[in-house]
Amino acid sequence: MKKQFAMLWTMSAVVGLLVVGCQKNSTGPENELAPAGVTDEISSMKQQAAADEFVKNDELTFDDNEIQPTDYGYLLGKVDAAITPLRWGRFVRSVTRTFAIEVQPGDSTAVGRVHKNVVGTLKIRGINGAGDTVLVEKPFNDESDRNILFKRVRRDPRQYWRNWIPVATSLVDGGTVSNPQIEIKQIQIVKRNGDSLTINNPLRFFLRYPRMGHRNGDADMLEVSGSDSVKVTVTLESASPDTDLVALRFGMNSQYKNRARMFLTSQRQIGRIYEKVFTRTFYVHNRPGHFHAAVDAATKATLFDDDVTKYSVSWWGVPYRVF
Repeated sequence: MKKQFAMLWTMSAVVGLLVVGCQKNSTGPENELAPAGVTDEISSMKQQAAADEFVKNDELTFDDNEIQPTDYGYLLGKVDAAITPLRWGRFVRSVTRTFAIEVQPGDSTAVGRVHKNVVGTLKIRGINGAGDTVLVEKPFNDESDRNILFKRVRRDPRQYWRNWIPVATSLVDGGTVSNPQIEIKQIQIVKRNGDSLTINNPLRFFLRYPRMGHRNGDADMLEVSGSDSVKVTVTLESASPDTDLVALRFGMNSQYKNRARMFLTSQRQIGRIYEKVFTRTFYVHNRPGHFHAAVDAATKATLFDDDVTKYSVSWWGVPYRVF
């Protein structure tokens, strides 16, 4: 009887081990399920693009959420309201995102296009010709694009969602789509150590993510440490001889959001177009993470004319990482 009981106990232990082993195998990497909503490589890349840290926060850089002087932010100090000729703010109401993926010849790289439709209101507080303080609200519908570069790292038909990874991002190219009166043509960025970037086509210039072994892209991602200074120079074309208002934005949320007027350094007329150069240096906040430095160019009529139809802007967003 004791011998039968011992044999029964031994068989039960063996069966238990087999069951545990099966359970472990059922949750192993080879049996891992695809993320929700991912059914193939294309949908996987779209999901990765949507979750990208830079893709998620670029429109936040342009959302003021309140009416402020052109120069505001914790790194710039407050401007006294008595001498502020103009206060304004962009209020983003909704953002609609669409994603498209194009696999390049050779099936080793792919480009994802992220398109955003941005709807909101530009609010301007100023003084009219009668000396009265007025609030002008201009509805706007901007659009923006950016590209994400993907690299194929494997060819696994079972775990197809792991076959591609994002390795670089372009700049953000945004602004008024219908009847644009102003357009950014070039941005130059110079760090305190002398490293510089000059960008003429925001959607074809890729900044590499800091991943070892993947050298895709035109230049490394702009990485700076807290309190570093960065000089930004922008060249734009405008239909107006008047001085346009160009603002440099950096940071992300209300605590780290900054907007500073860029200074006009040169202007020349080329036919009916005016080429203008603006510059400004900003100092990086100490919060680590993924952010955007952005150049936000608006025609003078956009901010100084109470006609709600007078709205034309152009903006580029440059991703950077604080470490």
